[in-house]
Amino acid sequence: MILPGGLSPIYLGPRREVSGQAPFEGAPALSLEGIGGPGPGRREDEMSSKKQTLARWLCAAGLDRMGLRVQGLLGPSFVRALNYHDVPPERAQDFERQLAFYAERFDCYGASDLRALYAGRPKSSRPGLILTFDDGLRSHADVVAPLLEQFGWTGWFMVPVAFVDTPPEEQVEFAAAHSIGHKNHVYDDARIALSWDDVRALSRKHVVGCHTWNHTRLADSLDAAALEEEIPRAKRRLEAELNQPVDVFAWVGGEEAAYSAQAARVIDDAGFDLSFMTNNAVIRPGDHPLQIQRTNVEAWDSEAVVRFQLSGLLDLGYRAKRRRVNRLTETR
Repeated sequence: MILPGGLSPIYLGPRREVSGQAPFEGAPALSLEGIGGPGPGRREDEMSSKKQTLARWLCAAGLDRMGLRVQGLLGPSFVRALNYHDVPPERAQDFERQLAFYAERFDCYGASDLRALYAGRPKSSRPGLILTFDDGLRSHADVVAPLLEQFGWTGWFMVPVAFVDTPPEEQVEFAAAHSIGHKNHVYDDARIALSWDDVRALSRKHVVGCHTWNHTRLADSLDAAALEEEIPRAKRRLEAELNQPVDVFAWVGGEEAAYSAQAARVIDDAGFDLSFMTNNAVIRPGDHPLQIQRTNVEAWDSEAVVRFQLSGLLDLGYRAKRRRVNRLTETR
């Protein structure tokens, strides 16, 4: 039985009671502060509250368990990609609890594992999970990577080149001007971005991908010169810094207007062979490797939100948009 609308649920483990308290100790209701924009507004707060309430209701109604049952019918040959942003030090314990939750239920997928999946060779009988981290933030090296390595997991770190290049004392201003969200500044110095030494260190144990030059949404309004800077130039710079190929790309922003046919062609022509979007769907053999969909989760999300995001229920709401974006960005 396949549910209508292409529902793609994932095994979530035994159901836990979901009450008003967030089961991840210390995790508040979902907040969109600093995610994909310069800061929160009233509309973001309203969206945050609605998402948290919806997640609690769906889990209390057992719909995450429905995802568990249907997942068993789909078999092991699928993976879900999640995208995170900042994981500030004060959220390290919350993120560690999420990693423990994932490790009990999923296999971690690195780049070679994903390419094997596309060739019809899943890693094991368990569903897989890809954890991506956007925006080149300092916390990715200071907080995320050590915790991933503690669990033996691989992270995918998507780096906007100009943010790393920006002098530390100008990085907060750069982030605000280029829609890079970050939590409260808790470091002893001004730097909030990765350093190039950080990026090189990450590349030795994890996957480093290109997230444009300026953290720019690749809208239809960009001309050829802008696309050249944001995509091929950014790729070349990363490869020069890392002294290795960079063949993974992540689009900026999840809005439909952030995608364009011209940018998709430039991404393909630049030589990327894996490209991530944010339109909520699992990954299966035969899917387009330049249209890998992700689902957003943040370190401060409650367990109800995490289970909701992993269940595949949100895929239904993105189905129409996902199809439009896929048609627009089809290149091969």
